[in-house]
Amino acid sequence: MKKFQYVKPSTLDEVADILLKYGEEARILNGGTDLLVRMRDKMITPGVVVDIKAIPELKELKYTKEEGLYIGAAVTMNEVICSKIVLERYRILAEAAHEVGSYQLRNRATLTGNVCNASPSGDTIAPLYVLSANVKIFSKDGIRLVPIDEFILGVRKIALNPGEIVMGLQIPDIKGKNGGAYYKHARRKDVDLATVGVAAFCNEGKWKIAYAAVAPKILRGYKAEELLNNMEKIDEEALIPVMDAAVSEISPISDVRASKEYRVDMIKISLKRAVLAALEQYELGQEGII
Repeated sequence: MKKFQYVKPSTLDEVADILLKYGEEARILNGGTDLLVRMRDKMITPGVVVDIKAIPELKELKYTKEEGLYIGAAVTMNEVICSKIVLERYRILAEAAHEVGSYQLRNRATLTGNVCNASPSGDTIAPLYVLSANVKIFSKDGIRLVPIDEFILGVRKIALNPGEIVMGLQIPDIKGKNGGAYYKHARRKDVDLATVGVAAFCNEGKWKIAYAAVAPKILRGYKAEELLNNMEKIDEEALIPVMDAAVSEISPISDVRASKEYRVDMIKISLKRAVLAALEQYELGQEGII
């Protein structure tokens, strides 16, 4: 591993100054589960590593009816999974976070890190799409909110300007009856990347669908949503045209985890299972609680 300078600022202003000074030479250290591996394998060789874990605003996990749920950049996956408010109001997110790696890794890995890594197989990203999450970004010019589908541009490509840092994720409050589910298909049950993933979320009878690991970035299932939103009854037979619509919306590739053809087949099964699980949650749900 190449030698580097390690700094641990205590404010966001300090981080912004460091990023502006060093530019591409500086890399953010948060959970480190991706950064340190890439540094070890010499895929990246930063001159400055900026540890942001001492900044108070980035360790907050809070909820208000006005602004919804805020998850700071340094909040770990296990903190999300164990949060009472997440389990009560955003259960799909807790379930997806539980799919990430092992328990030990989730003690380090963060939700924001998963988003900034911008992998199409990131387990928490598809649920964040259907929850209409925004990415909260700090710079010397102020704070801005960017919808997650505009923030993620492609594989490892995100919409950050020089001197900007992601503070965390802002998820709107969910009003009314709702239910959601994330279904992940992988080569093995635990500690593996998704071969295919589907997030399904229903709020007051309106559906949102997102597909993972079937394109260079997470895709919304607009055609599938339209069909679901016009159905009087949803069951396995009624889902057949929805499953076919999903195939027309994806653009998978063949790689070490699966062939293109296998992913096309699995998107149908994954969509069906995600929708039926979300429907079960919806029918059991109360106002504002999954």
